[in-house]
Amino acid sequence: MRSNLGCNLVRASIVGGRARLGSGARWLGLGSALALSLLSGNARALDKQGSAHGGKVAGDSDGMALSGSLLIGVAAFNPTYAARPDNTGHALLRVTPHFDFDLIGRRLSIPIDVNVFSDRDRRGLRKLLPTELDLISGLTSTVATGRASALEFGVRAERDLPVDRGGITQSYVDARLRLLYALAPAIRGLSDALGDGDVTGACTLGWFAYNPSYAARPDNTGRALVRYGASLAIDVLKHRLSLGVDLVSFTDREANAVRPSELDVTSSLSYHLPFGQVQAAYERDLPLDRGGLTQHFLLLSWAQGFELWSRPSARPALPEPTQAL
Repeated sequence: MRSNLGCNLVRASIVGGRARLGSGARWLGLGSALALSLLSGNARALDKQGSAHGGKVAGDSDGMALSGSLLIGVAAFNPTYAARPDNTGHALLRVTPHFDFDLIGRRLSIPIDVNVFSDRDRRGLRKLLPTELDLISGLTSTVATGRASALEFGVRAERDLPVDRGGITQSYVDARLRLLYALAPAIRGLSDALGDGDVTGACTLGWFAYNPSYAARPDNTGRALVRYGASLAIDVLKHRLSLGVDLVSFTDREANAVRPSELDVTSSLSYHLPFGQVQAAYERDLPLDRGGLTQHFLLLSWAQGFELWSRPSARPALPEPTQAL
């Protein structure tokens, strides 16, 4: 089982607005605990980490802050998408909090992703209880390369484990380079043509530096080595309506280090409300180099971005230059 829904959903939830909640000091302990509990296991699970700060090109380069988003979703259609790392069950509920702890603005951040799934095959109210817990954390640095683009460098570790029974878990450490872009600042008239909108997205190249278990296909075969990714979102009507497409592909270190062995395609339609975002996203994960299991489902979700705490940089601003008389 694998998913790229997190990337597009979290990006859209932060673009849709932030709710300030006051002091966030109590969340710092949670972030530290999650970051320390990631490595071990012998299977694989989902690709659920998105860009830090929702993949936005612009942002503060100094100061400290704790922000993020919360997503709650239900699988309205799910013939094959599993509820545990061993591909058992059928996912019903998904709850996904995401945090960005900025140490030096976007130049040094700790992203934290948590994914919880439940299994619709369980009886009664037990189908609402968690069956899988996924923890992802690491370090990222985002540097602007112009008005319309930025580069994000990141190293993250992930651990996915079943919580309602024994079974396989998975873990890995990867390094990624992402090119983030927003075309409206670079293309004259694009924003007006889209009704005060934009075209945004990212291109990703990643390497699984440590991977004892994360598979290269939806049927849990092989071991992933290289990750290719591309995403595109078209926002129209003052960013109220968004259409997105995400592509993620993996190679198999046991077969071919360069040729893709799996392709995950996610298409989504989002509408931004004053109190968050609602979205319908359909994902299909399929093998490319051989026959095998294909997983797909339709997730209906609500997401909201937030800022819990911030502290501006103590560095004094430079004085304005004076003009010669």
